Amino acid sequence: MSDELPNYVQDNYSKAVKIDLGTWLLANPLPALCEPKFDGIRVFLFKSGDKLVLSSKHGGVYTPKGSPTVFSRVPEFLHAPHKMILDGEYVARESKGLFLFDVLQVDNRDLRAKTLTERKKVLKEILKGTGLEVPYTLAKTTDSIIAVRNEMVEKGREGIVVKNPLSKYGQRNSWLKLKRFDTVDVFVMKTVETQEMKRTGIARSWSVGVYDDNGQVVELGDVGSMVERVDPRQVKKGSVIEVRFQELTKDKKLRAPFIVRIRHDKTPDECLYSQFG
Repeated sequence: MSDELPNYVQDNYSKAVKIDLGTWLLANPLPALCEPKFDGIRVFLFKSGDKLVLSSKHGGVYTPKGSPTVFSRVPEFLHAPHKMILDGEYVARESKGLFLFDVLQVDNRDLRAKTLTERKKVLKEILKGTGLEVPYTLAKTTDSIIAVRNEMVEKGREGIVVKNPLSKYGQRNSWLKLKRFDTVDVFVMKTVETQEMKRTGIARSWSVGVYDDNGQVVELGDVGSMVERVDPRQVKKGSVIEVRFQELTKDKKLRAPFIVRIRHDKTPDECLYSQFG
């Protein structure tokens, strides 16, 4: 059964889009639920009786026996049902480690058709006393949403995820990412040979791209600048990297691209042109 869990996560996890806030609000009227965006691994927590399993969308399966460090930060669930599936993020460098923000199933009840507000009530009861529930703010104006995003950025978060409180789990375009910078996840198409590469043997420039709605590659140009913590030796063909940029030009090239980090938690097929809204 554990071998099937990553596929279940991949097939069922609710996705957040990255589009203009004004455009998002046309389909998702205020108020909006705002949560901090965590920089970790998306996971589902599965519980059956006394057994707990964490599974990521990229094939990782973690059990208390096999991953004691992960589960050392997961307290006892005193109010939890016999069976449940919770949605969240695992952040290794955080003291809490696990952050949970939604619930898909309780015992034999599928809660995905319930509104987010209803699911949050169930989740709060389940997580009472654990400290694992992700805090959120209900914003009634656009300015309030931006203020929450700015507050989270000041606290060192990437930004926020804005959610329609009346949405079903997995409802299309009901979750929105608002990050601190304009960034995009792209995959490396090929290494660009430079004079420095000929001299040192280490690549410093790469051609990158994303997939459009038809599965065709959209070439976004070359990127060769990066933050110091990025090791260029780890950037290879097929790598997914997060790139900060000023704008997307009319010929679909990234202006002033800058590598922020390597996304070991993502695969090329997740790098979509729809990120540009």
